Amino acid sequence: MAKVVFENVYKSFKKRVQEESNRNIENKSEILDSDSSSLTNQAVNVLRNINLEVKDGEFMVLVGPSGCGKSTLLRLLAGLEELTGGNVYIGDRIVNKIPPKARDIAMVFQNYALYPHLNVYDNIAFGLRRSEIGETESNLVSDWLEPALVGLTRSLPRSMRYISSREREIRKRVRYVASLLQIESLLSRLPKELSGGQKQRVALGRAIARNPQVFLMDEPLSNLDAKLRTETRAQIVQLQKQLGITTIYVTHDQTEAMTMGDRIAVMKGGEIQQIASPLEIYNQPANRFVAEFIGSPPMNFLPVELTKPLTLINPHFRLTLPEYWGEILHNQGNNKFLLGIRPQYFFLSPESSHISVKVNLVEALGSETYIQGTLSNDSDTSITASLSPDTIVSLGESINLSINLDKIHLFDADNKVAIPLDRW
Repeated sequence: MAKVVFENVYKSFKKRVQEESNRNIENKSEILDSDSSSLTNQAVNVLRNINLEVKDGEFMVLVGPSGCGKSTLLRLLAGLEELTGGNVYIGDRIVNKIPPKARDIAMVFQNYALYPHLNVYDNIAFGLRRSEIGETESNLVSDWLEPALVGLTRSLPRSMRYISSREREIRKRVRYVASLLQIESLLSRLPKELSGGQKQRVALGRAIARNPQVFLMDEPLSNLDAKLRTETRAQIVQLQKQLGITTIYVTHDQTEAMTMGDRIAVMKGGEIQQIASPLEIYNQPANRFVAEFIGSPPMNFLPVELTKPLTLINPHFRLTLPEYWGEILHNQGNNKFLLGIRPQYFFLSPESSHISVKVNLVEALGSETYIQGTLSNDSDTSITASLSPDTIVSLGESINLSINLDKIHLFDADNKVAIPLDRW
């Protein structure tokens, strides 16, 4: 097992673009027929200044929207992409120039990548047969006699064939992995005879069997249905804790990130926005993007101005903050903020002086009721609230909402950075 370190990592791709003189040409054929000298190479930065340390045995989740660079970062670690700048460490060695097969990592892909002509046993054993497992010191048996016996008995019925000591070790490992994943009964099946969840477990088994220093998982559950996804992610976490192997897991699903990771790295536009434990990310988001991305439904944001000492004013409502905000806001040079409220921290209020919302959508889920609407006097400002399941609300109705003031967040209106609050 080993820690993983990304040190000031950059990644750029070259993109050929048309020079300014040809940018206004509407006919694509004219561009294709134009002089190739008018095409220039332009660098597209997909990762910038990535600094991340994954501890030995840690389950780290990289989460962010599509195109944020999380899969590219994983591929850099695997050796499937070349670095533009910086260093990548596995354990104490720099692996920048080391080929993928020598990095002692195992990767699980989104599409399973099973060999269709091999059964489950041989899919799991495939990597082991090309590794050093089961190799012994050079002697007559291993160098000459065993290969000869294997060749002579190859045409015999399976029960009468000679099994080399190396293959016996591989068999032992495969059966151990199959028992971990509860797929012993599937070892003779071909991939086409498996369900999606079973294929995913076989892909996991192939990675586990190699006993690598690091597991890399690139959205491995995205092809599964909701129920199976929940079951499989619990199994992955349990296996990772049992094996103690450093794991880096890529997903765009914030629920997976919150429930699986020891820590989460939230990414946007090729940069890491925040690295912290799931609860810290949820309770203390570093900026508006993190606050909006983590949590379902996402956080509400309302523009407010501070009238000192502790009054927040919106054109349609005003709030008086608890006293512990006093010293924090006193030191802020700006008086314009975004008020952040998660949907579950709204509650119905009989008082008309609170936030008035016109209901546009009601989603009754049984365990809770989501309402979506707009401020009664401002149809451009939307509100999502999570209310108790016995709440009865009609479309078009106007309701009054109050806020749990101990659960609010404030963000600078200009740079969208969170105003830190130590009491979390």
